[in-house]
Amino acid sequence: MNQGARSFALKLAPKLLISLVLGALFAWLANRGGVPLIPSAESFSSVRWWVVPVYTVSLLVTHFFRASRWRFLIAPVKRVPLGETIILNWIGFFAIFALPLRLGEIARPALTKMRQEISMSVGFGTVAVERVVDGLVTSACVVWALFAIPRLSPRDEITAHLPYYGYLSLLIFGVAFIVLAMFLWKRRTAVRLTKKTIGLVSSNLGSYVAGKVESVADGIRSLGDLKLGTAFLVETLLYWGTNIVGMWLLGLGCGLSLNIGHATAIMGILAIGILLPTGPGLFGNFQLAISTALKLYFADAVVGSQGAVYIFVMYAIQTVVIVLAGVIPLYVMNLRIQDLVAHPTL
Repeated sequence: MNQGARSFALKLAPKLLISLVLGALFAWLANRGGVPLIPSAESFSSVRWWVVPVYTVSLLVTHFFRASRWRFLIAPVKRVPLGETIILNWIGFFAIFALPLRLGEIARPALTKMRQEISMSVGFGTVAVERVVDGLVTSACVVWALFAIPRLSPRDEITAHLPYYGYLSLLIFGVAFIVLAMFLWKRRTAVRLTKKTIGLVSSNLGSYVAGKVESVADGIRSLGDLKLGTAFLVETLLYWGTNIVGMWLLGLGCGLSLNIGHATAIMGILAIGILLPTGPGLFGNFQLAISTALKLYFADAVVGSQGAVYIFVMYAIQTVVIVLAGVIPLYVMNLRIQDLVAHPTL
């Protein structure tokens, strides 16, 4: 192991340890709730195996729209070709999936700077827009499902409090969207106040931080452009829509009596659940989020058998797709993950 790799491993170790503890806790909670992490062989007898390639194709379409919409966010700064957009984002998604505590969030802005000479501050601005809009969409899906679809009586504390988590999530992301809009509207004021405030300590530092604030504002400028904002929203809805359809089909193939409404709730709860910092592969909160969603609508015996298979197959396919989509271009570019998350400058 060379010096750079050793240094990266030492810095990563404490975060990895914390994330593994959190992941193990979430996995234990899912298993304690009657959902085995590895279903029994008998549980797979009801699986219709045509669903594996069908779900894989739907996931690839989902993965495509999740990546392609970013070109509309970055367009006010630079026009990035579609192929390059896909590669940059797929590597970034892999980094988020593979590294603990969502440390991989830095990878996409870093790679964008390396490949397109776009500052990382701008990149973080586009990430903020994605997270807030996605949070709004998925939280709205959860709240809609809670009102529109009949639920079973809660049988554990997590399921019982799920509606409150959904409402809180919608409130948080709603406020965050308003903050982004206000920041964009009062961009010059924000930059000026930053420069003046930090300038009381150091004029050079004030100018530097103000420049970064302005760059972040560049990353959210597409929100103020009707054409770009609409295009981003359309592809965002396609991204989440194909995700819902894929989850619905996979559920049917695994023997669950899912309808589109159930799949919408599962998708929303999973999207919110995996935002929690956890271990590599989002392991633990992935399983806990879906098992909790399933318990809203299905009996424990069903969740513990067909539901466990559903979670296992979905996780396995998602892992393969995300890893291959990220590792292959990394290998072609002769890059390592640490080259991205250890990027020195913004």
